[in-house]
Amino acid sequence: MGELVEAFLETAIKGSAGEKRKREAWTAAKPFWGAMRIANIVPDLQNQKGSGHAYCAWRGKAENTMRKETGLVIEALGWGVEKGLIPHAPKLYMPPIPESEVEHLTKSQFRRFLAGCKAPHVALFVQLAITTGARASALLELPWVRVDLDRRLINLNPKGRIQKENKGRAKIPINDRLLPLLVNAKECALTPFVIESNGERIASIRKGFEAASARSGVHCTPHMLRHSAAVWMAEDRVPMEEIAAFLGHKDTRITTQVYARFNPAYLRRAARSLDW
Repeated sequence: MGELVEAFLETAIKGSAGEKRKREAWTAAKPFWGAMRIANIVPDLQNQKGSGHAYCAWRGKAENTMRKETGLVIEALGWGVEKGLIPHAPKLYMPPIPESEVEHLTKSQFRRFLAGCKAPHVALFVQLAITTGARASALLELPWVRVDLDRRLINLNPKGRIQKENKGRAKIPINDRLLPLLVNAKECALTPFVIESNGERIASIRKGFEAASARSGVHCTPHMLRHSAAVWMAEDRVPMEEIAAFLGHKDTRITTQVYARFNPAYLRRAARSLDW
């Protein structure tokens, strides 16, 4: 397993926006998974606790921490199947998302944060993130060839990339708020990538977010904008199936578990039945 993960990090992840975080996750997970033969991994089935459960019991950390670490192993297994290195990927248990981890901004907080984004590429990224619900890595890798301004569609999934169960990417409609921003950005583009600055592709947006958070007094990270997009849709009573498709979730149960409670109608029909 260690050989597969390290090959994945060197081949598929090296140079990406999330490389540092994934390498930190592997440093923590390697003592458990590194020497394990892939053929000996016990899958986690509905009524059977396998190697994923065993890892969480061994690690004993916060659920979100173990989600990142287990997610890396799952990604590496999926990559191994995609590249023909292993015949199949055993299913591994993923800890549930804690409710407290759904950090998001209200619309008024978002407006304040956006006002604190002084660099044009940071402001564009922030508005692109909130209107697509996409992960930071997908947006930083997004080239103009996958932005169809005539049909008003953004394809977040590169050609040849196999959709993974927990890392899906969708085709997103460009709404009326985003369209003129993209038209203007494309006219001024100096590179093939949507997010650029001074004629160079941007590899990380972290410093821009830190500066905007300090200026605005609103703490925000790129992933909080993904959560915010989903929460806003739920608050506007968008069906969970549509939100799931927008976010690239293949399993709507994940979307429902995390975001359904933000829908004003959530459980109200059930509550109305409790009358006498």
